[in-house]
Amino acid sequence: MRVLITGSSGFLGKHLIKACVDAGHEVVGLDIKPTTVLPGFEEHECDITNVEQVNNVIAASKPDIGIHLAAALAQFVHDQKRLHQINVDGTRNVLEAIFKADAKQFIFLSSVEVYGVKVPIPCPESAPLNPVCKYGRDKVEGEAMCKEFMDKGMAITIFRPPTIAGPGQNEPNLLSQVRSARAGKSILMPGGGITRLQMVNVLDVCAAILLAIGNAEANGRTFNLGSDDVPTMRDTAIALFNHVGKPVRLASIPAGFARFMVKLLHPLHLSPVEPQHLEIALRDYMFDTSLARQVLGWMPTKTDVESAIDTYDWFVAEHIT
Repeated sequence: MRVLITGSSGFLGKHLIKACVDAGHEVVGLDIKPTTVLPGFEEHECDITNVEQVNNVIAASKPDIGIHLAAALAQFVHDQKRLHQINVDGTRNVLEAIFKADAKQFIFLSSVEVYGVKVPIPCPESAPLNPVCKYGRDKVEGEAMCKEFMDKGMAITIFRPPTIAGPGQNEPNLLSQVRSARAGKSILMPGGGITRLQMVNVLDVCAAILLAIGNAEANGRTFNLGSDDVPTMRDTAIALFNHVGKPVRLASIPAGFARFMVKLLHPLHLSPVEPQHLEIALRDYMFDTSLARQVLGWMPTKTDVESAIDTYDWFVAEHIT
C-alpha cells in the first residue's frame, strides 16, 4: 500500500518509515524538516499548519493510508498558540486532506495523557478523558475530530501510547537519566522512585501500527499501548547503572519539595520536567493493553528496562566519542 506518514523526521517517524518500507509498503513522508532518505521513501517538506501545502502534497501523493504522527510537545514548543496550531489545526488540515484524497484509512497517534493524572490501574480505553495539560487537551480534540470523520464514513484507528522509548529518544528527563548513569552521577528519584511509570518501545509502537494497516478489525477502534512487567522508576535506574557498570547513585526527592521546585522553575523554562509529568511520576501510571492484543494480535517485545538500555546504548553510540 501507499502510506503517507506525517512527522516523518521525528523519533517515531524515522522508525516507522523503515518498518513500513521493510514491510513492503510504498512510503511518503511529510514533515517541516527533512530526514534521511531511504529506498522506497518519498519525502515532502511541508508545514501541517499550512492548509495549501498540506492539500497539495496529499492530493499529489494519493495515499491509501494516512498515518498522523506530527505533533508538538510543551517541552520543545513553549508558545501555547503554536502548540494549538500544530496539534489541533494541523490535525484537522491533515484529516480533511486525507478525506478529500479518498484514502482507505487514517491512523492517529494520540497519547495516554488524554486520561489525565489520576487513572485506574491498569487504565482501560473506556476510562474518562480528563487531561490536565495542553498536550493532553490537544489530543482529546484530535480524537474528537477523528470521530467527526468516522461519522462521514472514514476508517480511522487511534493509538494511545505512554512515553515512547528506544534508540533516538529525545525526551529530556529520560536523556538526563542516561547522561547521569554514563557519568556515574546521581539520578533524581521524585518521591523515592517507588512508583511504576509504564513506557513502550518505539519498535513495538511501529509493530502495532503495521498490524492496523489495512485491518478492518482496527477501524473505529482506540487502543492503549504499553510494555509488560512495569518496574518501579527506582528499579529502572538501578538497571541502567548496572548496565553501565557504575555504582548505583540515586537521590530521593520528597514529593512536596519536587512539586515546589517544578512550580518555581517551570515558568522560567528551567524545569527538567513538566508539572503534569511530575504528578504522573509520583503515582503508578499503567494502562490496559488487552484490546490491542485481542483485536490486533499485538504483543510488546521489550520491557521498560530493555527500552531504557536501548536508549542508553544509542545515546552513547551517537554522542560519545
